[in-house]
Amino acid sequence: MELTRQGQYSTRDTALAAWLYSNGYPLADVDRRNIPVVFYFTRDSKKMGNLIRDFQVGRAEGNVVLFFRAYKKMLFFIKEGFFG
Repeated sequence: MELTRQGQYSTRDTALAAWLYSNGYPLADVDRRNIPVVFYFTRDSKKMGNLIRDFQVGRAEGNVVLFFRAYKKMLFFIKEGFFG
């Protein structure tokens, strides 16, 4: 888990960002200055770490529709640059 900017978790993995977002973690910021884009989330409890680990090892379980909608939203942030 990468910890940056005053306790925020950052990732360049769009799917992981969508996974966190679809599990109720609000997006704190999107940095489009570099490629790949960096997504920032406010770091939460151990639960966030467990969600990240489950996603990375292929054991993530959840609502596929929410994940897909969140993934489309992350792509929108990348392509259009709108965040908020």
